[in-house]
Amino acid sequence: MTAAAHLRKGWCPGALRPMRSGDGLLVRVRPRAGAFTLSALHAVAETAKHFGSGEIDLTNRGNLQLRGVSNEGYDAAIDALRAACLIDETAAIEAVRNVVVDPLSSIDPARSYVRALAAAFEGIVVDDARLWALPGKFGVSFSGTSEPRVGGRAADIMIASDGDRFAVFLDGAAEVSCAVSEDNLLTAVRRLLLAFLDLAANDPSVRRMRDAVAAHGAPMIFAKAEVHATQSRGNGGIDPPPPVGLLARGEQVFGVGIGLPFGRIVADQLDRLCEAAAAKLNDVFTSPQRILVFPVNDHARAEAFMKVADDIGLITAGSDVRLAMDVCPGSPGCKNATTDTRGDAQRLVDGLNGSLSGYTVHVSGCEKGCARRSSADFTLVAREGRYDLIRNGSPQLAGVGALVALAEVEPGDIGNAVSRFIMESAS
Repeated sequence: MTAAAHLRKGWCPGALRPMRSGDGLLVRVRPRAGAFTLSALHAVAETAKHFGSGEIDLTNRGNLQLRGVSNEGYDAAIDALRAACLIDETAAIEAVRNVVVDPLSSIDPARSYVRALAAAFEGIVVDDARLWALPGKFGVSFSGTSEPRVGGRAADIMIASDGDRFAVFLDGAAEVSCAVSEDNLLTAVRRLLLAFLDLAANDPSVRRMRDAVAAHGAPMIFAKAEVHATQSRGNGGIDPPPPVGLLARGEQVFGVGIGLPFGRIVADQLDRLCEAAAAKLNDVFTSPQRILVFPVNDHARAEAFMKVADDIGLITAGSDVRLAMDVCPGSPGCKNATTDTRGDAQRLVDGLNGSLSGYTVHVSGCEKGCARRSSADFTLVAREGRYDLIRNGSPQLAGVGALVALAEVEPGDIGNAVSRFIMESAS
């Protein structure tokens, strides 16, 4: 199946290379090694308020994107973001700085500290012009645990802490990895990036690391990068719980996680969060599970902070069903979407009485599936104002009739449709 031109994926917007959407320009701001300073978040909120619609999305790569920026306001928005040190030198550097970092690695005493390595890696991709040829969606992640996926999301290259060494994985090959010391880690990753670029240059079908693994096998790619690979132990691919609410080890509080409903916050809400955070608080960490993690280490302050988040309509409970849902902006924000995905997703939540029984849901306004890269237990894909329901698949399968469990579901009926399949699975 060949996608229509307006549905093709391939590049990610940035701040210096914005994307035109249904509600204006979409300006995406990348954190530095997975963190924004509190003052930078204030600047994002003020910029969104004065030059955009005021709506801000937290993406599944931990980026913040301002929506509804006008042509007339764009230059002023960039000036405001640049003053907050949020703009890269060039669009090429911005595009290649796709790094996801374990949001708990610098505050959870049980996790390894990987943020400095991530920052050093960002310096490598900025300084080495050869790496600017990487595809815009190509990403690298750093995990402070032995689980390579950060927030349950795979990256093209995944680095996981493994005792006193690090394990490096390639997307599409969980059974193979290489083990390297901290001193040799970034050299190994650079070699893997260059090996990928060489393979991609000779094969147009290789657009991501998963494509290279499928075509050549992970052992060959590791060998090409002169990195020794071995069989990986694996951990069963169990997704970790979202870091929401009070975060603690025993009696030791180390943070508060605030979830954004369907990945969105408005400027006034973000300002309220920043004001409620302690004045001495510096960095705020982003999670690909669409969560902002604030390093608060006092129980009373943490409880007071969560009360503010509750009052302004944000998520402070890990059991909140919205955390198991990936929802794109939908219509009218996206010109490709044919449904109000966020409104429909909320109706789905209301119809399920707050429980998904452990299942994941992806609500997509078109076949691109921007909100979630991997398959979900239930995927709802909009088509001409209705939804096709896919089990254990992705939006790209909506055009394959045999894989659609239920076609042309009215938006008001998606709750009943999903509930029915959940009940059938339980019986």
